Amino acid sequence: MTLEALKSPKQSEGNKWKKISQEIDKLDPIHIDRLIPFIHKHNREKNVQALAEMLYKHLPYPERLERFNYNESIACMRDIGIFLGSLKKHGAEPVEAIPELDYVLDVLSNKTNLPPRDTLFHYTIWNPSGLRVRTYTGLNDEISLIESVKMAMFPLVDAIYNLIDLHKTPLNSPDFAEICKEAEENLSGMINGIVYAKRNVSPAVFANELRFYFDPISLYRREFIGPGAVEMPLFVFDHLLWSSEATDEEYVKFKVTYLPFNQPDIRDIYYNFDNQPSLATKAIEALKKNSVYCTQTVKSARALLSLCNRLKSFRMPHKKLAEESYAQQKERSHGSGGYSTDILSHVLALNLKTIADLEQAILRYGR
Repeated sequence: MTLEALKSPKQSEGNKWKKISQEIDKLDPIHIDRLIPFIHKHNREKNVQALAEMLYKHLPYPERLERFNYNESIACMRDIGIFLGSLKKHGAEPVEAIPELDYVLDVLSNKTNLPPRDTLFHYTIWNPSGLRVRTYTGLNDEISLIESVKMAMFPLVDAIYNLIDLHKTPLNSPDFAEICKEAEENLSGMINGIVYAKRNVSPAVFANELRFYFDPISLYRREFIGPGAVEMPLFVFDHLLWSSEATDEEYVKFKVTYLPFNQPDIRDIYYNFDNQPSLATKAIEALKKNSVYCTQTVKSARALLSLCNRLKSFRMPHKKLAEESYAQQKERSHGSGGYSTDILSHVLALNLKTIADLEQAILRYGR
């Protein structure tokens, strides 16, 4: 896919995602709408046998499974995922408990071009709201956790497409600062989401109850993590803004680890810009090369700096919230995505260095 083929942010990719999500929300392909209260009950009782029997009874027959379209396949993986996490939390490997899952998960993975496991997207934006919401516990904290991601995801997608536009816009163009402003507004959705989570999700409930439903399951001699905030494509936003040419081994490994859990169009964006100059690098180099002072160039660079600082204003409270949550753990453990919270500090430090470099380039420009 070429950059020209990528759609403009003005067409609101976030709204397109929302429309598709609303279509998926309506689906109940394996008929578990009425089972959600029973799943909560069995989880409270740690009743592995009841959960396994319920899932086995509702697995789609191969003929039905093969006829599923994309949306039905997504909804099916979403609904099976609630059982996968539930079984794993109570000490059972789902595929060992129900060997038929091997085939079903493989088919759903092929149909959706996603891993053979539910992801953050299944658990949040493809999850109905209201009485039909798929949750492990039914706790208000869990419902609020899901809603906080929904608040953040669609604006984040729009912000990513804003950055695609910025890559095609010269630094000395008046449009550059305007697009930066739009991206900054869209990025506010991430901040709103983290504020909502902080107000409505108890760190103790998350760390000692909810997190264990996201533990990895074993499949094909590999482990597949469950839904986790690290799967959100914020790292793709970072990629375009400041890290596409990053060589830091730990951070590159982090990005590559979670890329497969994102949708194919997001993966295409990542690869299109991988090992290419980021927006921050382009701006720093332009400021160094241009000896003739240009007011518009400075305005654009400052707008980009403001966008970088807006990103920082999300990262710092997110890091604090994560640390508060895991400080509540009765038993020390990794995060829901398989990493400890140390990775958040590492990414923030790299982010802050980029901000400092851009600030210095702006200060030196025209001297």
